[in-house]
Amino acid sequence: MAASTASIQLTLTQVHQLVGGELHGDGNTQLTALAGLSDANAHSLSFIANDKAGKTPGAGNAGALLVHRHLAELPVPQIVVANPQLAFAQTAQKFFVASAPPRGIADDLVRGTAVEIGADVSIWPFVALGDRVTIGARVTLYPGVFVGSGATIGDDSILYPNVVVREGCLIGKRVVIHSGTVIGSDGFGYVQHQGRHHKIPQLGGVIIEDDVELGANVTIDRATLGQTVIKTGTKVDNLVQIAHNVTVGAHSIIVAQVGIAGSTTIGRHVMIGGQAGLADHISIGDQVMIAARAGVNRSLEPNQIVSGAPVMPHETWMKAQAVIPRLPELRQLVRNLEQRVAELEGKLKQPPKQIPKKSSRHSKR
Repeated sequence: MAASTASIQLTLTQVHQLVGGELHGDGNTQLTALAGLSDANAHSLSFIANDKAGKTPGAGNAGALLVHRHLAELPVPQIVVANPQLAFAQTAQKFFVASAPPRGIADDLVRGTAVEIGADVSIWPFVALGDRVTIGARVTLYPGVFVGSGATIGDDSILYPNVVVREGCLIGKRVVIHSGTVIGSDGFGYVQHQGRHHKIPQLGGVIIEDDVELGANVTIDRATLGQTVIKTGTKVDNLVQIAHNVTVGAHSIIVAQVGIAGSTTIGRHVMIGGQAGLADHISIGDQVMIAARAGVNRSLEPNQIVSGAPVMPHETWMKAQAVIPRLPELRQLVRNLEQRVAELEGKLKQPPKQIPKKSSRHSKR
C-alpha cells in the first residue's frame, strides 16, 4: 500500500507507546517524516540497527532515532529497542500508510453469475469477475484485474492493476499481489509421442495462504492434479516463476528472477537468492539459505547455507572462488611441471653410456 502524502504530526512519545523499549530524551519531540540517516533532518525519525550504521555521516541530524543501544555520543532523543528496523517498519505502517475509505463497486464491473462480494470493498473500473467468484470484505481490486470462475479472494487482500487469478484458485486473507502477476496459468506439462508434444490437461489449482505478498510479474502455475501451494507469510519478489505442484513453506523469502521447477517442496523459513534455479522433484529443508545464482540440482537437508552451480556448501564454494583468479598461473605451473617431467622421463629412457675399459699395465705385448 502506498505511503500517505498527507502531513503527519506525531511525537516521540507516540512512537514509544507503539514500539515499546527505553526512551532517552524529550518525548515531546515533534516528528513529521521518516528518513534514512543521510537524508534526516530535525523533524525526521530514523533508525540505527548496529554500531557500524551509527557511524554514518548525518546520524546526529535526525530529530529522533530508533537504536539498538543507547548512543550517548549522539545528542538526539532515542528509543532503544531490540530490533530498530522492525520498530521503524511498525511506525511507518501505523502512522505513514494511507488508509483509504472503501470506494465501493465501479459501475462498469463485469461479473458472472452467483458472484459474492463482501462489505466495504474497493472495486475499480475495468475489473472482470467470472461465475461463482467470492470476494471477501475490504478487498481492493484495481483496474484490469481478472478473477476467473470459482476463484476466491480473502478479506483485506489487495490486487494491483492487471493481476490475473485464474479459475478455481484460492487467495487467502491480507494477501498483496502486485501488478502483472498471474496466478493459476497452466503448468508446463506435455507428453512426447512420435516426435510431437501432447498437452497434459492441468486440472489442479493454486492456494495462496494468508499474509503472502507477491511482487510484480510473478507467475504461479496451477497444479497438474492437486494444488500448487504458497504457505502463510511467504514473500515473493518480482519476476519469479513457480511451477506446477510446487509447495513453498511458511514465512519463506524468494528473491527476484528465481525459477522453481515442478513438484519441488520448499520448507519453512527458507531464503532463496536472486536468479537461483531449483530442479524438479527435490525437497529443500527448513531454514535453508540458497545464495544468488545457485543451481540446486538435488535435495537439501535443513539448516544449511549453500552456493554455486551445482550447489555445494557455502564454505566450499567460497574456497573454490578464491582459487579461480589464480587459475591462469596454476595452469602455467602445471604446463611447466609437465614439461620437466617429460624431460626427466626422456633422460631415463636413454641407454646408459658405455665406459671404455682401461688397458692393463701387465698386458702381454
